[in-house]
Amino acid sequence: MLFLYRPRQTYMPFRRPRQRMDQDRYNMELQQAFSATQQVPQYAPVDAPPADPIARLKDLAALHESGALSDEEFAAAKSRLLGLDEPAT
Repeated sequence: MLFLYRPRQTYMPFRRPRQRMDQDRYNMELQQAFSATQQVPQYAPVDAPPADPIARLKDLAALHESGALSDEEFAAAKSRLLGLDEPAT
């Protein structure tokens, strides 16, 4: 009755599909490919105003001349652009 106390077989009934070194290389390639997809692109705003204040002033002046901006709106936008308008806290 000795066979009853024997542990069950723990080996896998099938062999590995690749050699150990090939499998490690394959796993590394998969990890690198996955890591490459996780990089976040640098933020770039879509509708960013021009960084040049003179170009922005020209745009505001063109809008004012076309009638899209009233005199008050143009003066407020110009003071905000030039930093004359302090934000209320």
